[in-house]
Amino acid sequence: MVHKLPAKKLAIRIAGPEDIATIEELDQLSTSPTRDIHRDMEKYFGSVDPSTHEHTVIFLAEVAGSLAGKAELMLPPAEALHSIGYIKRVVVHPDFRGQNIATSLMEYILTFAHTELHLEAIDLHVWEENQAAIKLYEKLGFQFQHRELYYRLPL
Repeated sequence: MVHKLPAKKLAIRIAGPEDIATIEELDQLSTSPTRDIHRDMEKYFGSVDPSTHEHTVIFLAEVAGSLAGKAELMLPPAEALHSIGYIKRVVVHPDFRGQNIATSLMEYILTFAHTELHLEAIDLHVWEENQAAIKLYEKLGFQFQHRELYYRLPL
């Protein structure tokens, strides 16, 4: 499934294992405070926490053949009581920021989640300082649920 916007020559597709190196490059461009949390390569496409989400689908946005952005959609296990997906690691390459790549990518994923996967809802987390992302998510209809506190004890 490829989504195209002729004005931007934007194509959105689902990534495969051959895209892992490119995905890693984009993840390194993230400004998220947790971007350096290690994850094994098999976790890109396999089980993360089978009790919560059993599979991750990675969507890539390309403009004229160049990777412009990505986002990950974690899917609930088939036996889950509620089919709620989780979006994470939305990253747009600095060369493509300000061109509505994130908006197009998110709209594509939300449509895919609704029409192809029949999910009931989508959750995500965003850092309070990331005002551009918050504005985008609210524009797309996401509703604020609660604040979380994150602690770490350095040893």
